Amino acid sequence: MSDAATAPTAAATFDLDALADAPRIVNGEIRGVSPIDLHELQPVPVTPVAQIAAVVETARKAQPEWERLGFAERARLMKQMGKRMLERRAEILEIMREEAGKLGIEGLMSEALGPLDFVKGWIKLAKPVLTKREKLGIPKLAFPGKSAYIERVPRGVVGIITPWNYPLGVFFKPVMPALLSGNAVVVKPSEYTPRAGAWFVEQAQAVLPAGVIQLVQGGGEQGAELIEHVDAATFTGSVATGKKIGARCGERLIPVSLELGGKDAAIVLEDAEVTRTAAGITNWALHNVGQNCGAIERLYVLDAKADEFVALLKDAWSRLRVGPDGPGKPLTACDVSPLCNAMQLRIVEEHIADALEKGATLLTGGTREGMQGLAYPPTLLDHCTHEMRIMKEETFGPVLPIVRVADVDEAVRLANDSNYGLNASVWSGDVSRGEAVAKRLEAGTVYVNNHAISGALAPCPWTGVKDSGPGVANSKYALETFTRLRTVFRDKNKKPDPFWYPYDEDLQKMGESIAEIQLGKLGKALGAAKALSRPKAITAFFRRKDS
Repeated sequence: MSDAATAPTAAATFDLDALADAPRIVNGEIRGVSPIDLHELQPVPVTPVAQIAAVVETARKAQPEWERLGFAERARLMKQMGKRMLERRAEILEIMREEAGKLGIEGLMSEALGPLDFVKGWIKLAKPVLTKREKLGIPKLAFPGKSAYIERVPRGVVGIITPWNYPLGVFFKPVMPALLSGNAVVVKPSEYTPRAGAWFVEQAQAVLPAGVIQLVQGGGEQGAELIEHVDAATFTGSVATGKKIGARCGERLIPVSLELGGKDAAIVLEDAEVTRTAAGITNWALHNVGQNCGAIERLYVLDAKADEFVALLKDAWSRLRVGPDGPGKPLTACDVSPLCNAMQLRIVEEHIADALEKGATLLTGGTREGMQGLAYPPTLLDHCTHEMRIMKEETFGPVLPIVRVADVDEAVRLANDSNYGLNASVWSGDVSRGEAVAKRLEAGTVYVNNHAISGALAPCPWTGVKDSGPGVANSKYALETFTRLRTVFRDKNKKPDPFWYPYDEDLQKMGESIAEIQLGKLGKALGAAKALSRPKAITAFFRRKDS
């Protein structure tokens, strides 16, 4: 890659292993460095574990009044909240750049523009579900005077544990529907991005009633304690941690939504239009420097298209500009952010080294020499195989391994050869053909000629299979985590039901006649008329003898 493409400033010399292994929490404080140039960030106090129950209790006391406000008022306040965040977008862009290394243009387009739009999307989506009662079909002849309906009511307090890859955007999918549903929420952001989490909660607290949204800062210990006190939970993060949280929520019998990562596959068919397909694959492989559970991390290209398509990718990737951006530079000065943390950079380097050792061909990138901070150049690897770690494990970085395949069947077989199943995409000039292939892929969402875009659309379920987890974010189906069903049954009868105590011969005759009616023997149904006299007998039985 040329100097013009990478545009590095003075490269930082540092021990990657030492930085990756350094504890995040020291003496009750979250410590860290900026991915931009590795300068130390201001420490953030950790919430003591002993105080977390009280934090949840504060939210719990505020929740009933928040619920009583009603959907329309909650929606009004939440639009104010979203507007406030949007107006102050410059603040969060700087916070995300400082603690996550995120480019200003990427932070703007993928996160800072989102809060108000997401609130409005969820209001439109949730209103008919949360405000309309579902009437139940009670047979009028068999059960006269009776009616029933179902309504959705909030769980209570929802614990929301988020990752570091989208420091602001990670809150939109769980927090917006949880609050709109009438819950209070307690947020625990990642220990890698605590400042962005604090900013989000501060903006919400400035608008919403006191106590409705609360903040817990810390690591795994704080997250585990939070799960002990809430009524429902969402978690986005690693498979190992997600399994622990899922198991504990199962023991506590509370609902939990788990999104546990991905290793998304894309298949390029021989009839794909190469220019748009190259642009789309590049966007969804490198969006957020690949730190995206919905990133394209495996690319399968049919042999008939491979040479042309791979050459086009190589040319484009070699011209992308690597950040960081900064003061005095326009928002569009760079294309690819630094990685968020040294732990992830180490994984990227390990995966690339393993692939090259096992026969992959390096097309572009592949070294951070000359990079600033935790930056790493976009890296293309050709002729990869499933024996390589980069084809099996989540890389979460600016790397795309390419596998050349003979036909569609081989592409589908290899794409499904994964422990993950979040998204998958097929790129074809024939949309119907692409759809037919996409439906053979084992993933929560399959796309034709796009990828992962549904994550930003409130109506679309964001869900997975296999180790990607069974959780559902977005769509009306996500409300199952944040609400429960309540059946309201009404009876206008003034007389007792004919099957109530005490038991007598008339009740037996009535029961036998009902059985005959169900069997179609209407001629033997005379005993059902006993139902007309039973209420009078029941009333007489329960009337006080001295009255």
